[in-house]
Amino acid sequence: MEPNIPPLFEHLPKELFRPLAAANNLRYWDVLCRLMAAMWGEGGRSPGEEAPKSLVLRTIESFLVADDPWEDMDSSLTVTGRAHLIFTSLHASGWLSQRRRGVVEQVTVRPVVARFFGHLVEFANQTPEFLGIRFHSIYVSLREVRDANAHGLYHEAARQAKQCMAHITNTSCRIQDLMGKLSAKETMGEFVRGFFEEYIENVFIADYSDLRTHNHPLQFRSQIIALVRQLQCDDQQRQGLIGWYAQMKTDDDFLRAELLYERDTHQLLRLREVEEHLQRLDEEVRDANQMAIALFEYKLRSPGNFDKLIARALNAVEILGEGHASLPGRSGFYHASEVGLSKPRVTPRVHEPTLVETYSPTIEELAMEALRQRMNANRHVTPLKLAEYVTRHVGSDLRVTSSQLSIESVIDLCCYQRLLLIASREACPPGKRRGDVHLQLVPGIRVEFVPEAMTRNAYMEHQEFMIHVRMP
Repeated sequence: MEPNIPPLFEHLPKELFRPLAAANNLRYWDVLCRLMAAMWGEGGRSPGEEAPKSLVLRTIESFLVADDPWEDMDSSLTVTGRAHLIFTSLHASGWLSQRRRGVVEQVTVRPVVARFFGHLVEFANQTPEFLGIRFHSIYVSLREVRDANAHGLYHEAARQAKQCMAHITNTSCRIQDLMGKLSAKETMGEFVRGFFEEYIENVFIADYSDLRTHNHPLQFRSQIIALVRQLQCDDQQRQGLIGWYAQMKTDDDFLRAELLYERDTHQLLRLREVEEHLQRLDEEVRDANQMAIALFEYKLRSPGNFDKLIARALNAVEILGEGHASLPGRSGFYHASEVGLSKPRVTPRVHEPTLVETYSPTIEELAMEALRQRMNANRHVTPLKLAEYVTRHVGSDLRVTSSQLSIESVIDLCCYQRLLLIASREACPPGKRRGDVHLQLVPGIRVEFVPEAMTRNAYMEHQEFMIHVRMP
């Protein structure tokens, strides 16, 4: 056997998987779980403690009497005979060990087999995964490595980091498998029950909704990366870790020990990529939610099981006797009357579009339209018009007050009002000035109010403002 292949069957019996791979594997697993829980479970014997064979057989018989997993199979054997067959199969495959103590046959479960059974039960009973606990454990372990030279915790932290990244990465695949299984449900009730009972919050990541909060241990990942870098750059700490790997893992082979240290360091540094994996997970969750919503809407709006109801009605008509009350003839042809049948289909009336009449305006109307456009153009303040108005009044000192501005036309009055509006916006916060279209109308000028000064002209009275022109 290759040295890198784990020697599984050096610890477990080679026939251990035979009952679980047989045609009745589900039934054997059911009996095995109940037997382990009753005889060597919590509150019972510890693995390795012996029990009389007669007691084990009576326990299996009680399972078959109370809830027989083989009840749908035809068998001429009695309950006692089937209990002996089940015991023989479990003993031959290695799940149960039998030895004689005097004249009494004793049965037990080897500790290594019990530990393997515990792994199977843990795998089958997939409970919610709290990533926050793992991240907090990694952070605490690395601090102990730095402060107390607990070098063995470095390998454990790397193992937990690998499990965290693998769990986040594989969750998206699990969501796809779950949604594929739920979409095959026949009834809406089964889909809704599976969606809300087996979805990611309750099965895969229990603290998924808290991953990005400030108090979640996932926020420790930057401190974890910093601790790993610190241990990597400290020669004394690095040599201490490599020495631990050489002593505990490689039989003083420092070259392999350094490779193991670099491997675990790489696993810890992979926590930098956790945000990218969480974004992919968010996309899978979003797709799953959209799929569920689309299926909900489809089920609510679709005709449902009308095909099944129609087929059921046709089958019922075939077995009804002549003159039955449910048949149309006995009911006075109510089903075939104008009341029981749907209304005849009416062809919708085609709406013909109204023709658009062509109209040629007169010369007077064209002139009035041109006049209105000219009026609007004279009142429209552009950056060029505003700059020309200011340039006409500014002097050599590049400043001019509102009292010095003249108003000779409508566009002059509009430009004057726009300058007054710009002056009123001068006091806005600096963060909002860049987004203000009025302040950015002419970048080369700045307009501000003059304290305790007023401007009075023929059109308005207001606080005086000063225009400053910046030369390029």
